[in-house]
Amino acid sequence: MRISVRTQLKFAEFASGWSAVSPIARAYEAEGFLPNPDQADVGGQRRTVCASYHSLIDPESETQQRRLLNVYLDAIDSWGREDDGSLRKLALDVVRSLRRDGIPIDDRAELTAPLPSDGLLELSDFHLLRDPGVVQEHLERMRRNLDHDTPAVIGAAKELIESVCRLILDDCGVSMDPAASLPVLYKGVAKELRLARESVPENAKGSEAAQRVLQGLITAVQNLAEMRNALGVGHGRARRIPALERHARLAMNASRTVAEFLLATWHERRDREPPSS
Repeated sequence: MRISVRTQLKFAEFASGWSAVSPIARAYEAEGFLPNPDQADVGGQRRTVCASYHSLIDPESETQQRRLLNVYLDAIDSWGREDDGSLRKLALDVVRSLRRDGIPIDDRAELTAPLPSDGLLELSDFHLLRDPGVVQEHLERMRRNLDHDTPAVIGAAKELIESVCRLILDDCGVSMDPAASLPVLYKGVAKELRLARESVPENAKGSEAAQRVLQGLITAVQNLAEMRNALGVGHGRARRIPALERHARLAMNASRTVAEFLLATWHERRDREPPSS
C-alpha cells in the first residue's frame, strides 16, 4: 500500500479548508509522526504543516503508510462531514484519490475490504540471489514511477521477469541468447524447474488444475510482453504513449506475482536437489 503524492496534496487542501494548524498537527502526531523543522513554506501555513509531516514519511514503509491512512480517515471523520453525515467535497476528493491508490474505500470514507498489501518481494528470503540489487532495481523503478511515468513502470515490469528468468537459467547452467524474448526465457525456466510435471505430485486432479494455473502464468507473461511493446517505453515513437496508471499497476502486480513464484520455486527445487559439483 502506498499513498501517492497526489493524495497527500489533496489532503493538505482539505485540511487547509476545514481545520487549523493545531488540530492538523495533532492528527499526525496521534499516529507518531513528527514534523520536519526545516520545511520550507509551500503556500499557506496549514499546507506547510502537512508538508512538514509528509516530508519525513517513508513511502516504502508499509507501517508508516497505514498510519498515514489512519491520519486521513480520522481527520475526515473530525472535519470532513456535513450535518447529515455526507462528506464535504474536499474530503470526498481525498477519498477518491485514496481509491485511485488502491485503497478499498467508499464515498462515505469507510473501508470496504481488508487493506491491500504493497506486494513487496522480500528479497532477503531468497538466499540464492547473489546480487539482489539486480532485482531490487526493477522493483524500485516501478514504485518510483507509478504516479508519473506509467510506460517506465511497464518496461520495468517486463525487465523484472526477464532478470529473474536469466538469474535462474544461469544458476542452472543454461545459456540463452542475449536477445531471447520474454516468453522464450520463461519457457526455459519452466522446463528447468519442471513446473508442469511437479505441480502437485500427490494429487492427479490437483496437479491438472495447478498445470492450468501455471499455463495461465505463461500466458500472463506473454501478454505482459505484448503490453510493454504496445504501451511501454521501448521502440521510438512519434506520438504520446497512451499508458494509464491502471495499465502500469496491472503490469507491476503481474510481474511481481510471477517473479515471486519463480524465485520461490527455484529455492524449493535447489534446497531439495542441490546441484551436483
